[in-house]
Amino acid sequence: MKRQNPSIFNDIVGPIMIGPSSSHTCGPSRIGYLAQQLLPGTLKKATVAFAKDGAYTLMYKGQRSDMGYVNGLLGRRPEDPALRTAFADAKKAGVDIEFVIEDFPPIVPNISHLTLENTEGRIVEVHSDSTGGGTVKLLQVDGFPVAIVGDCYEVLIFTDHCEEDAQKLMAQLQSELPADEGNAISTYEGKSLINLKQREDVSEKFLLNVKNMEHVTEVRYVKPVLAVPSNRHAEFPFVSAAEMLAAAETTGKELWELGMEYEMARSGWTYDKVWEYMEGVVKTMEHSSKEALKGDIDMAGIISPTAGKVENYVKKNPKALDMGVLNTAVPWAMATMEYSSAMGVVLCAPTGGSAGIFPGAVLGTANHMGVTWEEKVKAMFVTSVIGIVMSKDCNYSAELYGCQVEPGAASGMAAGALVYLMGGTPEQSCMAASCAVQNILGTICDPVAGLVQIPCINRNAMSAANAVISANMVMGGFDPLIPLDQTAESLFRVGKQLPSELRCTCKGGLCITPCGEQLAREQDARDAAR
Repeated sequence: MKRQNPSIFNDIVGPIMIGPSSSHTCGPSRIGYLAQQLLPGTLKKATVAFAKDGAYTLMYKGQRSDMGYVNGLLGRRPEDPALRTAFADAKKAGVDIEFVIEDFPPIVPNISHLTLENTEGRIVEVHSDSTGGGTVKLLQVDGFPVAIVGDCYEVLIFTDHCEEDAQKLMAQLQSELPADEGNAISTYEGKSLINLKQREDVSEKFLLNVKNMEHVTEVRYVKPVLAVPSNRHAEFPFVSAAEMLAAAETTGKELWELGMEYEMARSGWTYDKVWEYMEGVVKTMEHSSKEALKGDIDMAGIISPTAGKVENYVKKNPKALDMGVLNTAVPWAMATMEYSSAMGVVLCAPTGGSAGIFPGAVLGTANHMGVTWEEKVKAMFVTSVIGIVMSKDCNYSAELYGCQVEPGAASGMAAGALVYLMGGTPEQSCMAASCAVQNILGTICDPVAGLVQIPCINRNAMSAANAVISANMVMGGFDPLIPLDQTAESLFRVGKQLPSELRCTCKGGLCITPCGEQLAREQDARDAAR
């Protein structure tokens, strides 16, 4: 099934989550939340298996993937602060959850196999993929191929029909529901699974009627987890940077206005609802930075919080090199990442590994400039819509494309917003984004000890600086020459060319230095004790 056009609040500034990782904390929580709905009755036992050669193996403990899965399997969402107490809560509820490494093919880097058992001995098997930036996909349910990403109300109808007869039944059922959001049929061992996808909640009466139909063996119902629902019939004002700039020139609208129009089309929400949601995004980002700058957080890893100390040094010590606006942007970027490592509430922007760029480069700079609250929100729409046109059919995921698509890509989005705050044109915003992305092509992902700390925090600080530098260069007259669409295509193409060892597996880069390996052993001991 073709991937839907991205949503600003699903894919660029979202989801809201408990840190530290979008792919390895938030994604697992969403997978668990969706999977547990497929099991009738009360969950008693679960086994989560990771592929031996997959991306989870060396970092699922350090990035709190295990806590994420447990949180979701208990029926909780990734932004729920109770994720931090998931293990204790599962034990209290009498739910036994085990994590194992098995030798099955890693057809995608973040694959996992879940086996769930209820109190009556009923078992459900689910294969899943954490696809990047907190997005997920259920790939298989009890042997039947599926494509469940958490943006629909999903009706799963198991039948003893062959596929041809199942097609007839699906056509009949479709006529009783308001809209088709990508209905599908899959087969396994001579039986069929009809998957009806709906934007709105389905009535109990409909579900009961389906359960009582001849040849229907079981019906399961899954509610969504994404903020913005599926909208496959949406008509978009643009999808590429070139189309966006053409719209800006034709209408005279600024990029923040085009971002509003795009998300209204994608979500189906009103202007006021889209604006209000973005206000919540900005408030969450500012809160995460300011909280961590206090320095009284426990990062439970290989380093201690230093953002507040860095801010104090660069702003007050006469020996510090004056960085101007970066005196605010850099500490804010660091602070958000430190807060995320301490399992604070942060925004994927567009991923957990780049959560500090937008708060640092965009909001930190905006605070330094003294702009209004309204201008901050508008700047975040500019940031987001640039992220939309850059991504197209690709997810921002270090496991797929390296660190260049996390803090690197975020620096491009932020550079565009800074140009807006400086009074630049939509074209200049896209030029600044292209310039910033050109600067980071090929950046690898090598999280030491499997944590989102080193070099993630310093790369967020560097990327905030990259955004400021690129914005100033373009406003000063520099032309990066390569259009944003072509630079973005290069970004994802280069990512595919990186060896798997350099794409968030802990098998390359700084991870395999003697110091990196020693830090990993020390972290393993800490993780084993929790």
